Parts: sequence; structure tokens; C-alpha cells
Amino acid sequence: MKCQPTQVNDWFRTDLGQRLLDAEVTVLQKILPHLFGYHLVQMGGVGEERLIASSRIVHRCLLNHAEVIHPLKAFSQVSVEIETLPLTQDCIDVVVLPHVLEFERHPYAILQEIERVLIPEGHLVIIGFNLFSLWGVWQHLSIRRRTVPWCGNFLSLLRLRDWLAVLGFSLEEEHTFFFLPPINNKRIANYTVFLEKLGSCLAWKFGAIYVVVAKKRVATLTPLRPKWHSTNAVLTVPKTS
Repeated sequence: MKCQPTQVNDWFRTDLGQRLLDAEVTVLQKILPHLFGYHLVQMGGVGEERLIASSRIVHRCLLNHAEVIHPLKAFSQVSVEIETLPLTQDCIDVVVLPHVLEFERHPYAILQEIERVLIPEGHLVIIGFNLFSLWGVWQHLSIRRRTVPWCGNFLSLLRLRDWLAVLGFSLEEEHTFFFLPPINNKRIANYTVFLEKLGSCLAWKFGAIYVVVAKKRVATLTPLRPKWHSTNAVLTVPKTS
């Protein structure tokens, strides 16, 4: 069963979803201020205004499904079909993609669209649920496959790297975080700092959430030198009588 966008956004308003969102905001605060340009786009409504608030780019826009449009104070918002963006080629400097790929039917097609609209050397920031984590194991064993986030299709970092390489992206940054178990329990939440430090030391590749920063590579053309056909000069020496 495919998760509906409204279900995904509603889950991020739960206590556990808010704790996860807080962690993602903290991570993006270390990334987005260093990505520059004129236009930034966030695809999907997760976090609404919070995730991209730390960016220094003036024009920021949320591209969202029609059923999850909400009034925003700081940014513009457009209703779109995620797989067919109403944007011209090479026009966006930064795209932020939080929890879209695992909840859409055609994640690779979405990445293709993003590659099309990004400018050369533009950046893509992806946040998603890590398949190889405690949350990924929980999803595999869960009987609640109709609920968020377990109804999503968690992607491995290996597959994501392959897709990005095929599309011509270079990987600039990659790490995982959020080592709390997927239990909505306030007592466990009190150990957030401890578990994050422990997880980053012992299981740094297996956090529940991954963040990937990729750059759209520019195809460089190698100039071909013309092959000059040299001919041996023939000198004629006048005969002397």
C-alpha cells in the first residue's frame, strides 16, 4: 500500500515524528548555510517551513501535493505532480528532498526530474529512512505495514549512490543519524543525546536517517586537436653550369 502524502505529514506531527524532525533540522542547519544560489526548492511538505529555514538563499519554494497545501509565512508554495515538475531545465540551485523517495511509486523518475531542473554544479540534499538500520529491521518485522513510516519503501544508501552516479551526480557528503528506537516513549527520548553519541561511535552507518549531499556534474568536453597533414617540403636547387 502506498502511503498518502497527508499520512506522512501527519506522522511527522506526532511526538516521535517531531523528535525526528528536530534532528533533521539540526543536520540541515550545518549543510544549507553553505549552499548558495538564487533559487531553492523543497519537494514535499515534510516539516513545512522548518527544514529549509537555515538556508541563506532568498527565494525558497515548497513544491507539494495539492492535498497537503498549507499556508506558509516565509516561503512560496506550489501544488505540483512530484514526478513532472513545472520548471524549466537548469533553473534551480538547490533541491532539498526530505522523505519523498521512499513514499513515491517512481523514485528514480523523481531524481531524473531533479537532475533536469538543477543548474550545472547545483546541489541536491536527500533525507530518507535508512534500510540498514534498527528502523529498517523494524519495518521488515512490523505487522503495521499500512501505517507511516512502515508503509514506505526504505532505500539503501548503496542503491541511492548507484542512481546518483548514473544520473551524473558526484557525492559530496553522506552520513546517518538518529539512533533512537522507533518507539513513541518519552522516557527513551530522555536518552537522545547519549544514544546519538553512542550510535555515532559504534554504528555510524546504521542510523535511522541518512542525509546525502550530491552535486550535479558538468560534462566537460575535451577539445580535439586537428590533425595537420604535413608534407615534406621539396627544395629545388638551381643547376649550375
